[in-house]
Amino acid sequence: MISGGDVLVTGAAGFIGRHTVTAFHRAGHQVTAVDLRPAPDHLARTARWQRGDFAAPALLSEITASRYTTVVHQAGISDTQAPAGPKLEETNSAGPLRLADACRTGGARLIYASSHSVYGTLHHRAPITEDADTDTRRCSGPLNPYAASKLALDQQMRARHATGLDWVGLRYTNVVGPDETDKGPMASILSQLLRQAARTGQIRVFDDSLTAARDYIPVETVTATIVQLADRPPVPAAVYNLGAGSAVSFADIAQWCARLHREATGQPLLAELVPNTVTDAYQYFTCADMTALDKALPERPTVSTASLEARTAELFKTLRSCAT
Repeated sequence: MISGGDVLVTGAAGFIGRHTVTAFHRAGHQVTAVDLRPAPDHLARTARWQRGDFAAPALLSEITASRYTTVVHQAGISDTQAPAGPKLEETNSAGPLRLADACRTGGARLIYASSHSVYGTLHHRAPITEDADTDTRRCSGPLNPYAASKLALDQQMRARHATGLDWVGLRYTNVVGPDETDKGPMASILSQLLRQAARTGQIRVFDDSLTAARDYIPVETVTATIVQLADRPPVPAAVYNLGAGSAVSFADIAQWCARLHREATGQPLLAELVPNTVTDAYQYFTCADMTALDKALPERPTVSTASLEARTAELFKTLRSCAT
C-alpha cells in the first residue's frame, strides 16, 4: 500500500472516526469522510466530507470503481442498549457486508471496527484470544444485541472472505480520549469517572464493580495502528483484538482520580457506590490477548499501564480546563 493513497473513512464524525480522519490526514493521505452527521468544524478542511449513509449505492459504486485504496469502516450503532431488529442488523452486519463486497470488487483494503464486547463474560480473568469467541468454556458470548451484531459480522467476514479480499476486523477494547462527550453513557468508564472527578469532585460507581477490571487503549494508539495497517504490506485477513493487553481495575482508576483531584484542588475526592441494575449484561472483566496482532504487525504502537496512567493525567487536565 502506497502512503498518501486515497482513504475513505465511514462514521467520520464519531469519536474514533474523527481521530481516524485526523490521523490519515497527518500521514499525507487524501481522505474522504462519510457520516450521517455534518463535519465537525475543526475537521472541515482535513477531508472531503460527504453527508450520507455508508451503504448508499452511489458510495458503494465509488468503491467498486476503485476510487479508494483503503476503506476504514467506523460507522455503526454503538449503543449497547439498542434493541435487536432490522435497523441494528442492517447497520452493523448486512450493510458492512455490502461494503466488503464493494471493496473486493474495487480492490480496496478494508479495515473495520468490531468490538471486544463479542466475548461477553470472560470465565477466567485472563486475556482472551480471537478464536475463543464461541468457546463457552472461556466466555459467555454476546450479552446484548449490539455485541451479537458485531460477532455476526465477524463470522460472516471469515466465512465469505477467506480469500479474495484484503481485510482486517479490529475488536477494540475500551477506547479512551479527550472528546468522548458525545458518546454519553457509551463513553468508556475511565473517561466517565475522570469527567465526574474533574467537574464535580465526586464519582459514582456500581457497588459491585470495584474489583472489576477492563482493558483500555488511547484513541491515538488505535488510529496509529489503523494507519500502519493501511500503509504497510497486507497482514493475514482476519479479526484481531486491539487493546492494551492488560486490565486496570476500577479501584485503581478511582485512586488515580482521587490523586489527580487532590493535586489539583487540595480536596479529597468523594465516591458514591450505587446499585448495579444491569448485572446480567455487565462486563466485569475485559482483556485482549494481543499475540495475533503482535505477530502480524510487530512494530505496532503499544500502551503500558504506566503510559495509560500518564495519559489519564493529561485527560484530567484537559477536562478540568474545559470545566473552568
